[in-house]
Amino acid sequence: MKLAARRFPIPFMFVLLVACGPDEPVEPTPTPTTTTGQLKVIVRPTWNGAPFVMNTVYHNVSDYRVKVEGLKFYLGDVRLVNGSSSSVVKDVEFFDLAHNGDTVLWTGVPTGTWNGMQLGFGVPQTLNDADPIVYPPGHPLDLARGTYWTWATAYRFLQFDGRYDLNGASTGAPASPFSMHTGLNACYQQFDLALNGEVTITAGNTSTIVLDLAVDGFFHTDSDTLDLATENQTHGTDLPLAQKLTNNAVHSFSAE
Repeated sequence: MKLAARRFPIPFMFVLLVACGPDEPVEPTPTPTTTTGQLKVIVRPTWNGAPFVMNTVYHNVSDYRVKVEGLKFYLGDVRLVNGSSSSVVKDVEFFDLAHNGDTVLWTGVPTGTWNGMQLGFGVPQTLNDADPIVYPPGHPLDLARGTYWTWATAYRFLQFDGRYDLNGASTGAPASPFSMHTGLNACYQQFDLALNGEVTITAGNTSTIVLDLAVDGFFHTDSDTLDLATENQTHGTDLPLAQKLTNNAVHSFSAE
C-alpha cells in the first residue's frame, strides 16, 4: 500500500524556514575608554626621623616620656596642583594609624603631572554640617567609625590619645593620660604640601604618594610648644589648645 505524502500547513513551513536561517551578526560590546587613573596614598608615621611604632615610649621635645595609644584624623578637599592648575581628587578621607600607618586608594583621579598638594586637616564645613545619616556604610564619614560628636553635631577631626610622664628619667610605664580631640569648623585648616619631585597620573594606572607624618611634631613647631604638663585634654571645649594642636599636626606633614 502506498503511503500518502505528508503536507505541512503553509504558515508552519514559513516559520520553519525563518527559524533555520543564518544567525544575525551580534555587535561586540564596546570597551569603555578609561580616562582617569588611581592614586595610592600612604601615610607613614615617624618619630625624630625614625619609623614610629604605636604604644612605644618616646621622649618628646620637653623630654617627657610619651606613649601614643591612638592617632586618627581626617583630610578633606584634597587637590593635586601644578602651578596655577589644580584638580580635586578626594572630598574627604579617614586615616587610622593604629597599625603604624595607613594606606588608601583613590579612583577616578584626573590624568596629569603634579608637583604639589592642597589639603584640609579635618572635615570640610559642607560635609561636617550635613546630617551624618546620609553617609553610607564604608564612607569615611560613616557613623560606625565612631568619630561623630553627637553633642556638637560635628565630626572629630583629630583623635590623639596616650599617656605621659613628666619625669624623663623614669623607667615605669607612663601613667598620666592625655586625650586631645579637635573638631568644630573653627579647627579646619587648609595647607599646601610640596611633593618631592612630580607624580604623574595616567589613564588606567596606579600612582603612589607617600606622606611622612612626624608624630613627635604634634608637640612642637619652630615657634610653639605644646606642654603636656598643662595642655593634655581638649574635647571641643578648649579651642586655643585644639587650634595649637591642629597647627602642629599640619606642620608635621611632608611628602616623600
